[in-house]
Amino acid sequence: MTEIEETNSTAFRPGQVWAYQTRPGEDSSTVTILRVEEAPKLGVIVHVAVEGVRVPSPTPGQFVTRLAHLPFAEAAIERSVTRKLRDGAPVPPFDEGYQQWRAAFDAGSGGIFTITIAEAVDVVSQVH
Repeated sequence: MTEIEETNSTAFRPGQVWAYQTRPGEDSSTVTILRVEEAPKLGVIVHVAVEGVRVPSPTPGQFVTRLAHLPFAEAAIERSVTRKLRDGAPVPPFDEGYQQWRAAFDAGSGGIFTITIAEAVDVVSQVH
């Protein structure tokens, strides 16, 4: 198991809501910071929820508007966000997604996004 610890060594904090460079047509989409951690080989990992997207659902003809948990390298978040909208927002539930990611990470197969948030939403859109 790789050592991961929560950290305050960054400008990003749980409960912050940020505007970011969105995909076309998702201008009101926002990112909420869920958790910030540091891992020896990866550096700072920023876990986020993305609201206001339009991602195809596994159910044909339906769409998901919220991605509950995506892990990013801090540099990818820095390249993506445009302005902080607020502090102290409630952190939405993300335990299920986090635990799945953490189990994969501890097994050596869970990674983090190093691309922008909009690019990651594109990747997730193509998976469904």
